[in-house]
Amino acid sequence: MELFDQFGSIVSGMLYFALGFRLALLGARSRSATEFLLGSVFVCWGLYYALRIASIELQNQPALESQILIASRIIDTLGSIIFAFFPLLAFRRGSTWATWLANTLAISLIAGAAGSIWVGDPEGVNPLTNGWWWPEWLGSIGAGIWIGVEGFHHYGMTRSRIRLGLCEPLVGHRYLLLGLVGMVWTLLDFVVVGQYVDYWAHQTWSVGLDILVGLLEIAALAMIWLVYFAPATYQRRINASATSA
Repeated sequence: MELFDQFGSIVSGMLYFALGFRLALLGARSRSATEFLLGSVFVCWGLYYALRIASIELQNQPALESQILIASRIIDTLGSIIFAFFPLLAFRRGSTWATWLANTLAISLIAGAAGSIWVGDPEGVNPLTNGWWWPEWLGSIGAGIWIGVEGFHHYGMTRSRIRLGLCEPLVGHRYLLLGLVGMVWTLLDFVVVGQYVDYWAHQTWSVGLDILVGLLEIAALAMIWLVYFAPATYQRRINASATSA
């Protein structure tokens, strides 16, 4: 399981780094805060996986391993905090209630992570005895639900405009993809709960749940890639299918 977990972490980390750097570069070139912010999130999560792999290699040095684990926890939480502001920038920029919601999610993430470290669960993997685990989980799943709701809402709003020729079909399709991304990330957070509960029940990580987590991450990243970097052939297919409909 340890070797499998390392392989999965390497693959996930590489994918997050690759898409993250490309998004950040796109945001810098186009001066778009949304793409730059999302790219920063993925770079943080890629670094989290890199540190996680390093901690496995340092198991014979407990003091250093503990420091690496705390560092990975901080980087992971930082990425999640930044991610909480993605739906604000992508869908509700300038909205007062959305700003409050993003800040609330960020505070929940910070409080949960800090509390978990304080009570001796620096990795944040024990939802059964660590009450601080749940505020962080709510902050994480809240962002996923928000993205899903906004994506489907904006997709519904663009459908009539597409039929009238007032909106490009690809724009509506991107909103649909973002709605699906939100759904996948929400499902991922529920799977993580099951993964941790199963671990403490059997004292070993479930290979099946670990594979499911990896597949959900890949699915979300693939859809994000299509939102921002869809190949020309894919774009033509979406536009053609909308025209024929």
